[in-house]
Parts: sequence; C-alpha cells; structure tokens
Amino acid sequence: MLEYIIIFAVGILVGGINGMAGGASVISYPVLLATGLSPVSAAISNALGVTPANFFALIAVRHQMRGYFQEYKKLIALSIVGSTTGAILLLTVPPGIFEKMVPFLLLFASLSFLIKAKPDRGARHGLIEKIGISASGLYCGYFGPGQGVLVIAVLARDIRRDPKTLNTAKNLIVGWTSLISNIIYIFSGRADWPVVIALLLGASIGGTFGGRWAARMPKSVYRALILTVGFSASALLFKKYYFG
Repeated sequence: MLEYIIIFAVGILVGGINGMAGGASVISYPVLLATGLSPVSAAISNALGVTPANFFALIAVRHQMRGYFQEYKKLIALSIVGSTTGAILLLTVPPGIFEKMVPFLLLFASLSFLIKAKPDRGARHGLIEKIGISASGLYCGYFGPGQGVLVIAVLARDIRRDPKTLNTAKNLIVGWTSLISNIIYIFSGRADWPVVIALLLGASIGGTFGGRWAARMPKSVYRALILTVGFSASALLFKKYYFG
C-alpha cells in the first residue's frame, strides 16, 4: 500500500510539472522501476498513468481548444503516426536499445531551447517543424518521458508563439499523441494496472493545477522551469544508463 501512496504523490508532482512545462515523467519512470517492474512494463505503465495530465492541463483554456486544434491538427496527425510506430517498436525491439539514446535526446532538446527563437522561415521552417514533431511522436511511442521538452523545443523556433501558446500546443499535441499509443499499450498485456491507477489519479490532480499556473506564468519563470526539468532529466538518465 505504501508504494502506491508514493506513486500517487509522485504523480501529483509529475502531473503539475508536465502541465506547466513537460519532461517530468522521467521522474516517475525510475520510481516505477524501483517497484520491480521491467523496463518495458515501467515505460508502458508510466505512459498510461501520466497522459491525463496533459488533457487536464487544458481545462484552463478549454474555451480556446477548437482554435488550437484547427491550427495544430496537422502536427498532431504527424506526431500520432510517429507515436504509433514507436509503440510497435517498444513491443517488438529489445528494450535496452532506445533507452541508451534517451539522455542524449533530452540534452539536445534542452540545449536547443537556449537558442534564440527566430521568425518563421516559410516552407523550410515548416518542414523542419514537421520532422521534429514526427520525431518527438516516435520518441513518445517508444519511451515517452521528456516528449514535452522536445515538442516545446521544436515549437519555440517560431517567435510568434508566446509561453502560454507553447504550453497549450504542447499539451494538446502530447495528449493526443500519447492517447493513441496508449491504446496499443492497453492491449499489450504489459501494464501494471494498480500502478497505472495510482499514477493516473495523482497526475490528473497535478495536471489540472499545472495548466492553470502555466497560463499565468512569467516568461522568465517558464523558461527557467523548462531548462531545469530538461537538464535534470537528462542528468538522471545519464547516471542511470551510463554511470549507474
């Protein structure tokens, strides 16, 4: 029972940070591993448990959802294709292969956020954005933690997007992407459902408050939170997979 209470508490923390920024599900992943789950089962249970945080974070801007969906529906579709491919790979490829790449992907995502955003460059900019979002979807389907950081790093290249817009678009893209890959996970038979439920309840609560805080968050604080989560997550994974 104690381990489920801990997972619930971690879910609140992860849901809150994911609702505001993204990438915090890397915190819950090692917690699930510590309960004795295999890497694949932990990844699947983690994905199923934290996904609602992105949707609950959208409650604060629910009246604007139709407009956001129309604007980002092409990127959502590309991300879903990538996520479906990644989920299939997770269930068929030896689990250790992609996990070795995760620290580098998170570090790259964090560093790219330090680069000053530039104006839209037309077709070339759009192509790069589509490739980046598709890649983040593949990452989401195969492993998951840190996808929010990757999505924001891609979307932030367009200077017209303010922090509120970035956060809402991120939650929308990550939410729909994760929902589709989760359907595949549900039928995989590898989820630990008591763990999923404990994490889901906590993440839903945290995500609701995280979305509200993000809508009022100063740009400097938002940026600092993104960088802190990104660098911390990559450091934790480097330690786990290379120096553990």
